[in-house]
Amino acid sequence: MDRVLVTDAGTEVYEPSVQEYAEYLEARAQALAGMSVAEFKSAYEVGGLDDADPGVSELVALLRIGQNGRH
Repeated sequence: MDRVLVTDAGTEVYEPSVQEYAEYLEARAQALAGMSVAEFKSAYEVGGLDDADPGVSELVALLRIGQNGRH
């Protein structure tokens, strides 16, 4: 992990590097959808995936998180 922050309550919060998050996304895309992030994005953009599928929802959320901040 790139950075470890500690809250006032003593909880460690890990902030992955951009590369670590990209690797995590690739692994989740393979596990949840059986495709790469690029393939997932393409399929999602053309409406080829079911939004009711929990795996699709999770990947969409993870991709949105990756667009915020450093990721």
